[in-house]
Amino acid sequence: MIRALAFCALLVGCAPTAQVVRKPDASLFVECAVPTARVYLDDQFIGRASEVGGRPLAVRSGTLRVEVRADGYFTSYRDVPVAPGARERLLVDLRHVPPGEPGG
Repeated sequence: MIRALAFCALLVGCAPTAQVVRKPDASLFVECAVPTARVYLDDQFIGRASEVGGRPLAVRSGTLRVEVRADGYFTSYRDVPVAPGARERLLVDLRHVPPGEPGG
């Protein structure tokens, strides 16, 4: 009997914990003048600048990591604090890689 109780306690202790998934509670607008630039939000590709520009992205509040990449430009990284219920706007200005430098 004691073994059975110990085994049950062990199983309960090893059970996976439920993850709490937070729903989006804010909006983020990401704009970039390079239409082919790739936009990433917290390391997830969300689309090209021409696709995401001008439309709100439903996001969870907190600090979000935005990355914008385009061939021939330096990659831009931004940590954007977003409050619950906020509508934040981020304008990303990419800089050209000079001729002769890697990535240019």
